[in-house]
Amino acid sequence: MKKIYEKFCKIEQWIAMFLLAGITVLVFISALMRTIGLPLNWAQDAALVMFAWLSFIGGDIALHSTGLIGVDMFVSHFPKAVQKAIDILFKIIMLVFLAVLVYFGFQYVMTGYKRLITTLNISYAYVTASVPVGALLMIISVGQNLYKSIKTPVEKWGEKA
Repeated sequence: MKKIYEKFCKIEQWIAMFLLAGITVLVFISALMRTIGLPLNWAQDAALVMFAWLSFIGGDIALHSTGLIGVDMFVSHFPKAVQKAIDILFKIIMLVFLAVLVYFGFQYVMTGYKRLITTLNISYAYVTASVPVGALLMIISVGQNLYKSIKTPVEKWGEKA
């Protein structure tokens, strides 16, 4: 299972790199074409669609490495058992929040699927789907991190793996 998750993380990183490169190229070419008087009206919308997906995939990549901003200035002064409990509590809160994003994000996709991005002639659901899909990906990552936190003995809490 760990190998599958690692492979999944690598694929996710490649998708994020592709999206970032695509956004960069589209914005550059769009600006260049606008400068010479031949604007590409669709390029900005395509870049925005890619950016929506990149935001959520990038958030999940940050969760893989637990690269989140931590407020451990105060927490690090607590006993290791309290630190572990706070970490587990915060991850549970994150899971609840992400579940809410999945629920309401899916509803938003369903209510707006008929709305079109006119320059691309695609449904706006391709943008809004990034919310529930990205939140689902983050649920998997937070779940993995929560499992590691629960399995780590209190005596080894805070040590680098």
